[in-house]
Amino acid sequence: MYPANFFSVFPAFPRENKVFVAMSFAPQFTKRWEQVISPGIQRIEINGEQLQPVRVDQRNISDSILTEILTGVGRCRLVFGDITSMGMLGPRPMRNDNVLYEVGIAHATRRPEEVILFRSDNDHLMFDVANVRVNHYDPDGDPAGARDAVAKALLESLKEVDLTRNLAVQRAVDALDFASWRLLQEAAAGPLGSPMIRTMGDVMGQVYRVPAIQRLLEAGILAAKMTVFTNDLISQMDPNTPLENLYKYELTPFGQAVLKAAAVRMGIGKLDPGLIAKFAEGVSEPNKPEGGC
Repeated sequence: MYPANFFSVFPAFPRENKVFVAMSFAPQFTKRWEQVISPGIQRIEINGEQLQPVRVDQRNISDSILTEILTGVGRCRLVFGDITSMGMLGPRPMRNDNVLYEVGIAHATRRPEEVILFRSDNDHLMFDVANVRVNHYDPDGDPAGARDAVAKALLESLKEVDLTRNLAVQRAVDALDFASWRLLQEAAAGPLGSPMIRTMGDVMGQVYRVPAIQRLLEAGILAAKMTVFTNDLISQMDPNTPLENLYKYELTPFGQAVLKAAAVRMGIGKLDPGLIAKFAEGVSEPNKPEGGC
């Protein structure tokens, strides 16, 4: 499977608390994997969970190796690459082609701060990676210092990722209109029902709600929550049940972050919860039909 096809069907969305490691499996690199890279990665914790290093040779692979690589690059939180040369071929250093291929995929599909490169040589770098930041370490001569360098680089990358994520959240808050903000409040209490439009009155009543849901979906703030059909469900369903009742929308993790950021910006967290509840009772959503949806 070509990378473009893979990521068009399974877009990169890091969810696993792991670091994908691209490095040579040659014997001279075993020590740095066991004593430097793997323990350096595992030193980092996120929300009490230890980061885990992943290499494609560590598990039994029943499917395509390329698919396994693409999955790792796409789903792991960070990508770590050791592009150290394996020796000289005449005047030119030999670098592992497979490693460079994996690094290339990572650079094409992940943010720059999510890809961390290291090497332990001073040989000439090819022009296509010469302008990319490559960290130096000495895993054979100074394993302890190399572990520290790996851990430090990981922490710096995670901080940059958090900063980028925060900027994205703030931009999303900047783009919120009133209707979208009200829908966020509703979604925080549970999945939103799909608007039901049968009459002209429904059209007028949902004139703000329908486009607001569409905007939040496009921004990745809401996600569709589809009903899973089973024989039992179908047998118990009323034939007159509107199909809209089977389709709902819920906040994504990004949407939850946007909701929290909007609350901080509005200073809601500093207010008396009792006053907020009393105020909310007197606020009604404009043009919302009786009973909601």
